Amino acid sequence: MPPQTLLSFLTSTAASSRLSSSHFDLDVASGIATFFGGKAAVSALALQPLYGRIWHGWYNAPGCHAIVWELVRTLLQGPVSSYAEKLSLSLGLDGKKGPKYIASRSGTVMQHTRHLAHVLINSNWRGKECKPVVVGQRFSPTPMQLMIVDFKKKVLTGNDTLPPRSSRYSSIPIIASATSIATCVICASVEDWLSFNMILLGIVSSGITSLIVCTGNITLERLKPADGVPPGDGMLLSDTRIVILRGNEEDVNAVTKGRLRLKLKGGGYTLLLCAFIALLQVTLQLVLMPFGSLPGQLMFLLSLLVSGGCNLYLSAKEADVQSSALITLLNTPEVKTYQASSRASAAVLACLALCWESGTPPKQVLQEIVPIKPRPWKAWSEFVMENIRKKSTHFVYGENEATGDLDAREKKLLLELVDDAHAAYDQYIKDHNISIT
Repeated sequence: MPPQTLLSFLTSTAASSRLSSSHFDLDVASGIATFFGGKAAVSALALQPLYGRIWHGWYNAPGCHAIVWELVRTLLQGPVSSYAEKLSLSLGLDGKKGPKYIASRSGTVMQHTRHLAHVLINSNWRGKECKPVVVGQRFSPTPMQLMIVDFKKKVLTGNDTLPPRSSRYSSIPIIASATSIATCVICASVEDWLSFNMILLGIVSSGITSLIVCTGNITLERLKPADGVPPGDGMLLSDTRIVILRGNEEDVNAVTKGRLRLKLKGGGYTLLLCAFIALLQVTLQLVLMPFGSLPGQLMFLLSLLVSGGCNLYLSAKEADVQSSALITLLNTPEVKTYQASSRASAAVLACLALCWESGTPPKQVLQEIVPIKPRPWKAWSEFVMENIRKKSTHFVYGENEATGDLDAREKKLLLELVDDAHAAYDQYIKDHNISIT
């Protein structure tokens, strides 16, 4: 339909709607539509400091009542001066429990770590690698991915924290902004200035709130370890993934114990301004939109529908965007990723990564990943520990006291485990250029 025809249709519809006393309208729908999509609106707002683009968020969006609630709740939880940590929790930028952490050198075991560890264990980030190295060919019901992260550069914290940035799905808000502007133009063309002003109010209100949050600074806060502590080498452990952390204790602590804070320019009182603006938008749109014409109400609902859909999509991708952004806080560590065919292969890789150079006994690492009490596993674990203790560059195994009492079924399992260990051993030696002696 040509633009002139569309505008003529909307103009005639507006005229007939004002002349008819019993015309179809969207009075109720246009008012309550602003209350849908609250969770998605909060998620989209939380992504603003990760994108760092001041033009994001300039669209008429539903769900602002949820933003008001989160901002007010943040302020009511304590003094205005301590808002930064609470705001990051309210927006989901911090607060998720991370996986179990086992420090190989000190023996410390943390049952739960903090948000950055949660992001690291669940992300698809592999540093500069294109794909992980496949280790072992045996089919196993329990394959595992192992990622070795070496902190060669210091992880900056406090006011020196690197700004977390992501560009994933950053073009999505353009669709919502373009739609809101287009609906404004159409409302002006049919001379429905009330609907025009309500859509424009939504654009400006959401835009100002997004701008304030976008220009905020995310900082990483960590505890300073005591002098003389050993390196913080250890592993994050989940059911399907192991992340090896190697580096200074303070850098590892940034991942396992670090807290994220969102500091806004203007301090906590800026939150009051954002809450007031969002509340003003919700109130005026709820009260005044039912008095708009039918074409104006349709355009208003269209702007909410498109922007709400964009917010919902960004909400679904929030974890992906957040992980790609927050990992930049780690200051580009060196990364090596392996796709192990079994937990046994992954356990051997973990022991080599944590115990080869440090001389740390590998028993604790092994028993955290695989069972070592059943007879075949016990015999296998002794082979693994002996090879690492002697720093053998070839995996050596043979008969010992633990293999003497094994039946045929157990010996078959032991041979499969030995094959897994052999594959992991050879791959690690090759990748780390360990000379054969």
